Amino acid sequence: MKRITFFTCCGLEDPCGLGRNFPFAKYLVRQGFVIKFLALHPDIQSVKERKQSIAGVEVHFVGQMHVVKRGDRKYDFNKIYLLWISLSSSLKMAWAGLWTKSDILYCFQPQPINGFAVLLVKFLTGCTLFLDCQDYEADVNRLTPFQKWVFMLFEDKWLPRAAKRISYHTEFLKERYRRLGYPPEKFIYVPNGVDAQRFAGTNEQIVTQLRQKYKLPHRKVVLYFGSLSLKSGHNVDLLLEAFVIVKKQIPESVLLLVGGGENIDDLKAMVDPAIKEDVIFAGKVHPAEIANYVSLAQVSVDPLKDTPANQGRSPLKIFESMAVGVPVITANIGDRRKVIETDRAGLLVKLGDALDLARGIVTILRDETLAKQMSAECRRIIQKYFWHTIIAEFVKEIPELKT
Repeated sequence: MKRITFFTCCGLEDPCGLGRNFPFAKYLVRQGFVIKFLALHPDIQSVKERKQSIAGVEVHFVGQMHVVKRGDRKYDFNKIYLLWISLSSSLKMAWAGLWTKSDILYCFQPQPINGFAVLLVKFLTGCTLFLDCQDYEADVNRLTPFQKWVFMLFEDKWLPRAAKRISYHTEFLKERYRRLGYPPEKFIYVPNGVDAQRFAGTNEQIVTQLRQKYKLPHRKVVLYFGSLSLKSGHNVDLLLEAFVIVKKQIPESVLLLVGGGENIDDLKAMVDPAIKEDVIFAGKVHPAEIANYVSLAQVSVDPLKDTPANQGRSPLKIFESMAVGVPVITANIGDRRKVIETDRAGLLVKLGDALDLARGIVTILRDETLAKQMSAECRRIIQKYFWHTIIAEFVKEIPELKT
């Protein structure tokens, strides 16, 4: 029975933690592995039990994340305190890793905090190291030139060199490492997906209550759920511009924005007064409620900026929308065309074009037959992106995981 220790730099309720890192661990447990999950937390002082058993995974909250998140808001540390938090959390993670018996160390997201910890443990124990790449970290994080240089040392050099295997979820990430000279035998494709248990069904009573709360009966709901940050690569301000056009063509439409972020107040201020009553900021919701919120919508939108980070991303919101049978509007960047199978589970629109984004939304809202066909395709396609299927294939492909 192989023992694997995960080194992660995000919280369990963050999209990366809840949507990829934890289900990865959970379904490895179902395959017979012993998993210890070393995690940071967005508000470590609020955690009463630092060690928890969740779905068979032994989770240790070892330190504070690089930001504090409370409710809908995110708070940054000043530079000096950030350095202290990063070093402290990294050393706490390394200490926990050293006291954990492991056959494999698995680093999720090649960042300095968890990267330093896992490299130190590998050096002292000689354990096999695996690396999971989910983003172009040096681009997706807002960094000073010095911070970017440090990130690139871990992301481009130290961690991939030390790793026996590199799992990835987009061709962009694999191609980046291939251009850096890493051999193809290191790589294993592990797409993003959804936990079938989390999205097994919606609570109709709760959905009805939400419709009443937001006055949605007889309305056509356009949904965005995710970060409300203007620097995150999510082009929410473009969606607000596009919805002005949508509203003129479909008066009964409403835009529902679910999520928090540092620019939530700025985005509220950007809403055109003509549509203000029909743009709803629901704020951050508990992860267990996401499926209920998605089921309110006729269409889900993944608005994007053309950035290297977005080329490397595989947005969980696409998979989660498909799991509920809600068609997706996105753009042809990264692997998005592959995931929605071109126009089967949604529509691709031009990057940065509010008029084309509005056209895509209106097309689905107006054509009920098309919307039903796409909903059926969503439920068909998502079957291969359930985490229990993904992990079963992953275990078959990796000789080092054989007992």
